[in-house]
Amino acid sequence: MLQRIILSLLLVASGPVLGDTVAVIGTGNVGMALGTEFAALDHTVIYGSRSPESQKTRALVDKTPNASAALPAEAAARADVIVLAVPGMATESVVNALGDLSGKIIIDPTNPLIVEGDPPTFIIGTDRSLGEIVQEAHPDAFVVKAFNTINWQLMIDPPTPPPVIPLAGDNAEAKVQVAEWVRAMGLDSVDVGGIYHARATEYLIVMMLNNRFTGSEKFEVVFQPAE
Repeated sequence: MLQRIILSLLLVASGPVLGDTVAVIGTGNVGMALGTEFAALDHTVIYGSRSPESQKTRALVDKTPNASAALPAEAAARADVIVLAVPGMATESVVNALGDLSGKIIIDPTNPLIVEGDPPTFIIGTDRSLGEIVQEAHPDAFVVKAFNTINWQLMIDPPTPPPVIPLAGDNAEAKVQVAEWVRAMGLDSVDVGGIYHARATEYLIVMMLNNRFTGSEKFEVVFQPAE
């Protein structure tokens, strides 16, 4: 009996804890897009905001079915899945303040870029990624780099054929679950390997933002399935 209990605990510890509550940390465009998309999939959404009672946050809660708002650490504690919808330059400080996220899936759509200015500025070198920084901060969580190669508007209204979202992470089960959510949102995905490969996907932001600095606002860079 003791061996059976120990085995069960080991199995629980080896994979993500799945549930219906999603904490979306951040209330900007990406947070709004992914929060409303998860709500459309019948998840309970908690927006994590430094100002949960602000007019902006309350308006976002009102437009998101079955949603609420709380301070970031409280939202993360109450959720089963965490979405880091924060600016790249804030990622490390935010994740370090979220408390214990052991066993939870962390979806990381951040990019290591300060977009103000021409050209934009990278905040870390090519030998590291924000995805790896998040995983190092929470070694017992399951980080999946996702949604960082696509404009937030396409998350809400994907074209046909759907863009392909690269998924980088060290836990196969977590990536399978994120892939299911991606597909339910009308997008596609591809497993690109461990969290180490977030380095490559994060630098694709250069192509996506290049049009912003040349004035071609309608230009998009997305992955598409091969014919």
